[in-house]
Amino acid sequence: MILRPGSYLLPTVLAVILHIFVVVLLAQSWFEHKEEERKVPRHVQAQIVDLTTLSAQRKEASEAKAKQKADQIRIAEEDKKRKADEKRKQEKAKKEAEKKKQLEKKKAEAEKKRKADEKRKKEDAKKKAEQDRLKKAAAEKKRKADEKKRKAAEKKAAEEKKRKAEAAAKKQAEEKARNEALMQALQAEEAALQAEEQRAAAMSYEAYIVTQITRNWRRSPTARNGMVVEITVHFLPSGRVNDLYVSKSSGDARFDNDALRAIERVQVFEKLQEMDSVVFDRYFRKRVLRFRPEDLRD
Repeated sequence: MILRPGSYLLPTVLAVILHIFVVVLLAQSWFEHKEEERKVPRHVQAQIVDLTTLSAQRKEASEAKAKQKADQIRIAEEDKKRKADEKRKQEKAKKEAEKKKQLEKKKAEAEKKRKADEKRKKEDAKKKAEQDRLKKAAAEKKRKADEKKRKAAEKKAAEEKKRKAEAAAKKQAEEKARNEALMQALQAEEAALQAEEQRAAAMSYEAYIVTQITRNWRRSPTARNGMVVEITVHFLPSGRVNDLYVSKSSGDARFDNDALRAIERVQVFEKLQEMDSVVFDRYFRKRVLRFRPEDLRD
């Protein structure tokens, strides 16, 4: 059996046991006194009794009985007081336990309320956070959609601008190419005309040079038809010869040397001074002259 705090069972049991113990002691004393009174000797025996001693014994027995009764009363009072103290302590303990229970109950209720409030706050915060998350996600989704739309529009505009720029550049390039082709064609035509004019002028000057040289050259006896000597001549704008040498021999040293001496005899080709500088630089700054025996006078 489990005794709960504040139970009266244990004190009650102890009180009952104590009362039984007291009753047993009193009953034993009473029965012993009765037996002493009922004892009658079977025979009469004469005895001299001292009344003073007997009176003292009776007095002593009466006092002992009174003392025993007083002790019993004292024990009963003490037991009563003890029980009252125990009852008071139990009631105090019960009140304190009740008070403690009430405090614990209030504390538990306060803790329960605190936890409920905390749970509610957490749920509210969670709900708000979820709402904020959804709101933020929606805003982010809208922003991305707007950004995508903006980029698509920008890309389309850029592509259109690029297409137009490429078309304009292509048109400009084609026009430039046509103009350049036309210009090149004109320049080529003009260059061809100039080249032809320069070539014609060069041919006329070359004929002049050859005439001046052949006038100072006599055909040597060793010259034979079919021979060709090439002389490279470096002219100055003044018409003078700056340098000359045989660039391709005819195979006849005398014929080659006669060609060199004939050029040296001329000294100055005065007509070259009238030549256009462009024609001179292109054709006569360095000129290769060819001579054959059949072109010379005997």
